[in-house]
This record gives sequence, C-alpha cells and structure tokens, in this order.
Amino acid sequence: MELSDSPQEAEFRARVRAWLAEAMPTLPGSEPARLEDRRTWWSQWQRRLFEAGFAGLSWPAEYGGAGADAKTKAIFTEELDRAGAPERLNIIGEDFAGPTIVAFGSDEQKQRYLRPILDGTEIWCQLFSEPESGSDLASLRTKATKAEGGWRIQGQKIWTSRAQIADNAILLARTGGGERHRGITYFLLPMSAPGVSVRPLAHMLGEAEFNEVFLDDVFVPDSAVVGEVDGGWRVAMGTLAFERVGIATGRVNTTRAVRDLVAQIERGADDEGHPLAAKPEVRQRIADLYGRALTHYLIGQRVITGAASGEPPGPVTSIGKLYFCPLVEDIADFGLALSELGGQFGLAAEGEPADADQQRWLRLAYQARGTAIAGGSTFIQRNIAAERVLGMPRN
Repeated sequence: MELSDSPQEAEFRARVRAWLAEAMPTLPGSEPARLEDRRTWWSQWQRRLFEAGFAGLSWPAEYGGAGADAKTKAIFTEELDRAGAPERLNIIGEDFAGPTIVAFGSDEQKQRYLRPILDGTEIWCQLFSEPESGSDLASLRTKATKAEGGWRIQGQKIWTSRAQIADNAILLARTGGGERHRGITYFLLPMSAPGVSVRPLAHMLGEAEFNEVFLDDVFVPDSAVVGEVDGGWRVAMGTLAFERVGIATGRVNTTRAVRDLVAQIERGADDEGHPLAAKPEVRQRIADLYGRALTHYLIGQRVITGAASGEPPGPVTSIGKLYFCPLVEDIADFGLALSELGGQFGLAAEGEPADADQQRWLRLAYQARGTAIAGGSTFIQRNIAAERVLGMPRN
C-alpha cells in the first residue's frame, strides 16, 4: 500500500488544486441553507465539474467519466474538501446508482441515465429501507406485480435522503416468493411517475433531509428492471458495496476534523480563562482522536488500493465503516464538549446566532448517529467481519 503520490498523481493533484483556485471564487454567492433551494445553485457547480472533466472520475470514459482509478478519485475528493467546495447533492447518483448501472444495467439504461447524473441534470435517491424492516433489507414488503408491458408497484419506503428533489430512484421490490433473498427485483423509478408521493421528515435540527415515500400502484416498464427479474439481491449487494466504499474511505475527512478541533482548542479557554491547550485531559483526548483518525485514513487507503487494482469491494469496507462511525461520533461529541454547556443551541440568547463551531459539531453529532445505520447497520457490519474476515460460522 503506497501512501505517497506517484509523479502522475502529484501532477493530477496540482492540476485539480489550480482549477479549484480559479473556480471557487466564481461561485454565484453563498450556498443556500435549505436543501430545496440548493438544487439550481448546485447544478451550476456540477456542470462546471463535468465540463472540466472532473465528474465521475472513476466511471468509464464511454459514459462520460475519466476512467480513473480509485486513488485518483480519492485525491480529487481530498482537494475538494481542502478547498471547501460545495457539498455533492447527487452522491446517490454518482457513487451508487451510476456505478450500479454501469456494472449491471442494459445498454439502453446506460445511454439514458448516466450522462444526466454527471452533468447535473438529474438527481437520484435510494428507495431501499422500509418501515419496520430496520436493517433487514431482505424483509422488504413493497411489491411489484406483473402487468402488460411492465410492473405495478405498491408499497412504502422511509429514510430516503433527498427524495423531495430527486428525479429518479433506485428501488427494490418483491416480485416473487421463496427464500428471503430471492424474488427481489431492482428497478429504476422516475420520481415523477403517477402514484409516487413524498413526505419530508424533519429531523432534530428542523430540516428535512429524509423523506417517507409512498408508492400507490406506480407503473414502470419492463425496461426499468436492472439485471434479472427476481435477481435484484445481487444487484443490491453491488450498490451497497459501492456505498460502503464511500463510508469506509470517509464521508467525513476525520483527519481534517481533528485538525480543526486542534485549532479550536488553541484559541479556546475554560471558564477561568485558562488555555484549553494546557489542560492534560484535553491534550490526551485530542491525541487519542488524532491517532484514530490516522488509522481510519490508513483503512481508507487500503480500500482505495484494492479498488485501484481492480479488486471488488470486500469485507474490509465493513471494517472501515465499523471504525469510522464511532470515531466521527467521538470527534463531534468532543467538539461540543469544548463549548459552554455542551454547545446546546437552545441556551443562546434570543436573537444571538449560535457559535459556528457549535453549529458544526452539533450537526455532525446528529448525522453521525444516522451514518451508523446507512449502508448496513453496525450489527450487519459486525456479522460480515465475523464471517468473512474471521471465518466464524453463521449464527
């Protein structure tokens, strides 16, 4: 596992950094706070990435990507983070749906859906989770019944990120009987189809990042099936593997987050005016987090190295996710602990804006708890690691 950049990678990093230095100052004003207001603003940025050849770096060139390896994509992500580039609204499209269509989709599906993902035209969401199913994806109850020329879908999905602004969705529905993992089919669903309704779910910060989606006799044509009818479990596992790669390599740059904590500590003081940086318990805690963040970075590099050599995402992604989730929770919680009364917003004076550090760590603390469920819960990842890494028998 090589951690330093090769000459070609160093040249690419320099080129990306130079492009961002020119592109970032030309963004049209500040990024809107509300998700629903962010789409037009984000689409302009995504279009610029596409025109510069930076969208879908790891996708095949024939579908609008650059055919780059995982290490090159990781370098690009690092530079976006370093420059403070806009959040990617279409993570599900670019990182999950797109690669799944490339790997399992028909030529017609590739021609129809891939380019609009990269150029910012269409945003995707993921209709997998259902009420009362938890992390047991195979227990899904949404049903697709064969009709003339296609399928009629009836059911309900929940915890769907960004469904209220999505154009399309990847969808799992039960089309047959038999064993739990059989009889599931993978569909591509236009969110504008008659019978699709979206109900936003506000979280603790008062925003609606998640949604409940109702499917009331929704028709999709036969061409919407990805892979084989009743063979959707294999396709879904491919999608989840792509998702776990993203989580294992870090949806949050943990080393940067710890450096930001160090900067906050350097300028902070306790109630008696003593520098936080002089307190032994603070120094011990930040050293622990820094060491864990470096370990997480190395796990991510292991995943990236395997992907760059053409290996399919394996159980190491589960190890990365298991390590990543509690680390992010601890970083965010420690950041809040540095603020008065744990950074609770409700205690700010009326009309007084909350401290920026408090806002960041509180948001991250809430999001980190959800990340422990995304892509398969902690308990699912432990089973994968136990069975596929340690060779323990199934229980």
